[in-house]
Amino acid sequence: MKKNFLLLILLFLIQFSVSLSSSNETDQQALLAFQNLITPPNHFLANNWTKNTSFCTWFGVTCTPKRQRVIALTLPNLQLQGTISPSLANLSFLSVLNLKNNCFHSGIPYGLGQLPRLRVINVKNNQLNGSIPTSLFQHRRVQVISLAFNELSGEMWRGPWYVPQLSVLNLRNNSLTGIIPPSVGNATQMMNFSLYGNRVSGNIPKEVGNLSQIAFLSLADNQLTGSIPATLFNISSLLAVSVSLNSLSGPLLLNEGNIVSNLYFLSISKNQISGCIPSNICQLTELQVLSISFNNISGDIPRNIGCLSKLEMFFIGGNPIEGTIPTSLGNISTLQYLDCINNWMEGKIPTELGKLSNLRQLRFDNNSNLIEYGSEGIVSTSGDVYSYGIMLMEVLAKRRPTDEEICNENLDLRKWITQSFSGSMMDVVDANLFSEDEQITSKSEMCIASMIELGLDCTKEMPESRVTMKEVVKRLNKIKNAFLET
Repeated sequence: MKKNFLLLILLFLIQFSVSLSSSNETDQQALLAFQNLITPPNHFLANNWTKNTSFCTWFGVTCTPKRQRVIALTLPNLQLQGTISPSLANLSFLSVLNLKNNCFHSGIPYGLGQLPRLRVINVKNNQLNGSIPTSLFQHRRVQVISLAFNELSGEMWRGPWYVPQLSVLNLRNNSLTGIIPPSVGNATQMMNFSLYGNRVSGNIPKEVGNLSQIAFLSLADNQLTGSIPATLFNISSLLAVSVSLNSLSGPLLLNEGNIVSNLYFLSISKNQISGCIPSNICQLTELQVLSISFNNISGDIPRNIGCLSKLEMFFIGGNPIEGTIPTSLGNISTLQYLDCINNWMEGKIPTELGKLSNLRQLRFDNNSNLIEYGSEGIVSTSGDVYSYGIMLMEVLAKRRPTDEEICNENLDLRKWITQSFSGSMMDVVDANLFSEDEQITSKSEMCIASMIELGLDCTKEMPESRVTMKEVVKRLNKIKNAFLET
């Protein structure tokens, strides 16, 4: 009886050893097949990955201590060139694949998404193309999918997502199309989701409100339409949202009543958002950056905007915002940048802004009737000359700061003229200044060019750098005399 029992144990150990040896051989063959598809200039792997040593000692390879199975392949920042071999799908114990910052091209093998123990796939900053394997969005255990800065294309996975442990999805800077599927809401463990710089269209599905663990959401620079789901502002874990550079419309609707939010960064700039700045925006008490520039937002700035006591950057330019500047802005001691260019505001710049000791940049260029003040609250002659310079450039170029051509490029009138002027005054001047039968002489060109130059000197960013009105009169007389000379 004992003899039979010992025999059974012996047979089991032999079978287990053969199985283990076979499994180890499979892992080695998979790694060598991967190596064979890597081409010069880097010969490092060819010199390091040799059959003379155990593959578990090879550079970038990590194995389990007992069974000697590959659990991680980590080869970032090595300038490796070639394709990712489908043989890696035979590494059945593989948990981490990190090939970021190399020069791999071609596609991502479908089988990688079927590795049962896969937790991390990071192949960002390569030259990979083709579509994303749908298997990755049906993986029960994957936690990190980082495919950013590649050349991936095709539609995002439209089928139901089943990635219950996914915490990071980084698809930034590819050429992906299609829509964000509503089943994105199934990824309830997601903490970081970036689609920045793709061509994804359609609406932002309301199901993003189910991402109860999300901290960073970047959907900027796509072709998204529809409105911003109000449910976003009731996710207490959400810290930063950027949906700029899309075609989103409708009002910025924050949930009515109390907002449970710890947002410190919110950017909706360069969309078609309309309506007013909602009064309950003051419940976003952790905001440090608020950018709503270049939309269709109207109405006044809420009088109590000063309750955003941690705000460091406030960008509202390029909107038909009216009314006066709230004095409560002077209560935000943390404010460093206040940009209100190309609005329709009027009245005086409040003396309270002089209390902002951390302020680095204050811009009210190109508003309808805004009086510029010095740091002590006294009317500045530099403000007068600035307004004169804007008027001079408007007359010569027949352009308004709110013209679509200027706003769409995120410019003010001064920058537009500077960038458009390439040597000939006809680059920027209004052609209707001259009659059809009037000959444009070099003298008239020089005259107009001198007046444009004067307008630019009147509107320099720093008030102390601008010419004085006395100098303006002197230069205009000089231009007139040069024009009248025979």
